[in-house]
This record gives sequence, structure tokens and C-alpha cells, in this order.
Amino acid sequence: MKNSIQQIQQEMTPWILLLQKYYQGHLCNLDTATWEEIIQALQAEPTATMAPMAEALEALAATNDSQKQEMKYDFNSLFIGPDVLKAPPYESCYLNPERTLMQAETLRVRAKYHEAGLEIAQKNVEPDDFMGFELEFLLYLLSSESEAHHNLIPQFMQEHLLVWYKPHLEAIRNNTQHPICLSMARILEGIMEYFTTMINHV
Repeated sequence: MKNSIQQIQQEMTPWILLLQKYYQGHLCNLDTATWEEIIQALQAEPTATMAPMAEALEALAATNDSQKQEMKYDFNSLFIGPDVLKAPPYESCYLNPERTLMQAETLRVRAKYHEAGLEIAQKNVEPDDFMGFELEFLLYLLSSESEAHHNLIPQFMQEHLLVWYKPHLEAIRNNTQHPICLSMARILEGIMEYFTTMINHV
């Protein structure tokens, strides 16, 4: 990549970490004070002026207490269930014709983790191609001091995250109007656009 890994790490890590925690469900029950701390910290980031991030932060800052409390219902409807998931956070659901879990796409992601010497702790419980895991893997590669790991970043992005994030975003936007869920989708879009630009300038 044209930009150094260190620069990319500095610019994108806070946003990727936020999304990784979001997809893991860790933001569903935060109180207002904690939300304010998160928003203020992100507003201080140099990349907070990027259009997707600025728009998302503005929307997040405008959410009221009721919306924060209700977010978990839209989150569950989109990503957890118990009904049919409206925006499944799994790569295979968008790339496999049958839109089912634990398919060839999942195994290809698992192979990429193995290439970096990693294995999912919840193997065969939560699919390897879960968005939260793929974002966590990206964080791992960015934080690594291994050049081999750094070289995996554009390959992993082009073969996985950049392939399925757009239909995933479309599913989110078609199935919720909740400002927090839409803001997280905008941040995801911003991250993917950032990496697309970086890869295209290699």
C-alpha cells in the first residue's frame, strides 16, 4: 500500500475497533455517558473529518436516550434473530447462492486466518466469516509487526470484506431507520472506501 501500515493503523484502528465491538453486540446496552465518551473520542480523531465518519458522528451525537435504549431491538432484528435475519453479518449469506451459513466462503475465510496462524476460539459455533471476526482479523493484521501479515491485508480485503460489504449495507439500509444502526453502516462504508483507495494506489 502507498500509505505506510503505521499510518493506516493510526487512521483506521479506532473506527474498525468500534465496528468490531458493535457487531459483537457490546454497544447495545451502553448508557448515555459512555456513548458521549465514545463520540467525543472519535471526534478527536484526524479522520473524523472524512465525510462518512463526520456524517455518522453527527447522527450519533443527535440520538436521544430512548433511541439508544431501543437500538438493541433493531440490532437483533438485523443480525441476531430470533426471526430470519434481515441483514445477516456473514459473508456466505451474500456470496453463496443458497444464502446459507458454513459454506465454502466460510472455509476460505478460515484458511486465511490459518495462513496468519490464527483460529477462531468458537470454531464451528460462530461462523468464521462473521463480520465481527473479519474486522478483528483486520485489526490483528494491522497491529502485527510481521511484513507477511501486512501483505495479507490487501488480499484479504479484496477477496473478502470488499466483496460483500455493499450488499450487506444495502440489507441494513432496507431494513432499519434507526440512527445508530445507520451510522454504523456509514462508518463501515467509510472504512471500506478508505481501503479501496489505498489498494488502488499500490
